[in-house]
Amino acid sequence: MTFRISTLMVLGGLTLCLVVPACGGSQKGQPTAEKVERVEGIDDTISAFKAKDASFTPLFTQSAGYVVLPEVGEGALIIGGGHGSGEAYEAGGYIGRVSLSEVTVGAQIGGQAYSQVVFFQSPADFKKLKDNTFEFSAEVSAVAAEDGVAKNAKFKDGVATFILPKKGLMAAASVGGQKLDFTPAK
Repeated sequence: MTFRISTLMVLGGLTLCLVVPACGGSQKGQPTAEKVERVEGIDDTISAFKAKDASFTPLFTQSAGYVVLPEVGEGALIIGGGHGSGEAYEAGGYIGRVSLSEVTVGAQIGGQAYSQVVFFQSPADFKKLKDNTFEFSAEVSAVAAEDGVAKNAKFKDGVATFILPKKGLMAAASVGGQKLDFTPAK
């Protein structure tokens, strides 16, 4: 009888050792592949900018880095705000997520949605984004994407930013700014 109990205990222990890992038991030291949550619409947004003006293509390939925000929504009634999520790219490769926050004050009313692309002129300018020390200066303003506008892009304080209106209507004579927050890819 002792023999049978020992055999059952050994077989039960062996079964437990084989079943626990197969059922998702802890395997410390094993690398886990976390799925990176990506922002929808990035490729479509890049294609839309290039379709609007073919001269955007060199900016995507020659800039030190860029941020693509497929949709930024903003609304205002004297005090305004906006928000959007996107991705950052360096040398054409994804390096992390970006969130945009915007606050404005002044004579303004309405709401709108647009896509935005921000190009960085030099690695030092792009490093400010990666270090989360980048903020748009008062002199930097977004330019509406139109045919030929990218060919004559002027970097101001190391940045050139363009928007592509999507929907809505907004009238504004306001002061404010945008801030980009960067989260590196894991």
